[in-house]
Amino acid sequence: MTRKWLLLCLSLSLVACARSARPKEPEAMMDFKSSLVVLLEHREELALSPEQVERFEQMDFSLQERNRLPRQRIEALHAQNAKTSSKPSNGGYMGGGTHDIYGGKGTATTPEDMQRMEVRRARFEQMEALLREMQLNDSQAYVEAEKLLSEEQEPRAREFFSQEREKLLKQLEAMNVRKRRGEY
Repeated sequence: MTRKWLLLCLSLSLVACARSARPKEPEAMMDFKSSLVVLLEHREELALSPEQVERFEQMDFSLQERNRLPRQRIEALHAQNAKTSSKPSNGGYMGGGTHDIYGGKGTATTPEDMQRMEVRRARFEQMEALLREMQLNDSQAYVEAEKLLSEEQEPRAREFFSQEREKLLKQLEAMNVRKRRGEY
């Protein structure tokens, strides 16, 4: 009898662990690190002079001020989206190939659900546009910073910049995938 209970508890715990919970919304700001911060993090490898470090810190402060309003707006939009569910109120799905327990596509979505999804989608697109604005500000700051680098420092700095930008582009692509799936 104890053996049966042990097997039952073990199987229930495995089922509970194996459930794939719907992923939560990604961090509103993703992993946005300014290119100036990247340069400062690699100051030893780039052999930055104290004057360059000081100037890059000033430029980064200015960049953070420029990006303050877009960042606050993104956080506000993210908080608004977190308050509303992306699932229809009837428990069905918005298409996407998922079936209900009877093999169908779920019940029809109400107009209120469609309106709520459109609002979430609009917020999601606003967040994406604000992130791109911050990316543009960062690119402009990097171009200015690159003017202060020596010819020996530029190739390595570009490499660091490219690596960080590649991470950001992958995150933006993940946002686009979520948008295509309807996961706002």
